Amino acid sequence: MNRPAPSAEALPPFLAGLDAAAAGRWEEWPAQGPALPGWLAQFAGALWDGQGADAAGEWARRVHAACARLDGRVPLAVVHDWHARTVVPLLAEDGREAAGTGPYEAVRALHPRAAAGEPVAEDAWAAALEPALRDTHRRAYPYADAFATAEANALAWARTNDYGETEAAEFADGYAKLNTGANVTSYADANALVHARALAAAYAAGDPVAYAATYPFAAVNAYALALAGQETADGRDERQRAAYERLAAGLADSLERAAGE
Repeated sequence: MNRPAPSAEALPPFLAGLDAAAAGRWEEWPAQGPALPGWLAQFAGALWDGQGADAAGEWARRVHAACARLDGRVPLAVVHDWHARTVVPLLAEDGREAAGTGPYEAVRALHPRAAAGEPVAEDAWAAALEPALRDTHRRAYPYADAFATAEANALAWARTNDYGETEAAEFADGYAKLNTGANVTSYADANALVHARALAAAYAAGDPVAYAATYPFAAVNAYALALAGQETADGRDERQRAAYERLAAGLADSLERAAGE
């Protein structure tokens, strides 16, 4: 039987917990109200911090109500439901992935199975997750900022070595493209390899503690950065805020489904 919705007095301590989680202090959930599992505390802190004030306030009320009805016993199936219904479709759509193709297709097929309680082998998870995570982290890399820094440094070096302005500009542009491109590749490859293995083990075991140890707050931030696009800095803050809000709304939906609302 579903628990009743929490009282208005129960919300402020929950909001204080979100503030602590946003600062990385996930263990500081208040004694009043539902005690969130570690992975959800990390999700909640990252999403609370990334949204605009109005959207975050309404979202917090939805999350609090759903968690109260679950009495804090939030199943790991919520993670799979959120990825199946929100995260993977958004990343695939934003990456202009056609149906049935692209790096997210295999992951798109596994999360609904796991959400329904079907066991999925660790090797299957790892094989599906690695290419998808590689694409996510490639898109999440701060390309515009890194390119600008590399270009400025190369331009300064060229000028101190008596390059003409045209030559210096050409050298700086070429160097920045090569340097930033290599950094993007190494960053995406390293993150994909490490996180795919850790996530695969946690998912296959259905272990919420192991999942919390994969730093899911970092995954939330990577999803938002990837959805916002890092090729240009113009309007990036607004794009990131919109991405966090779409991800947050989807998580609230998943929690409400788990709570039977």
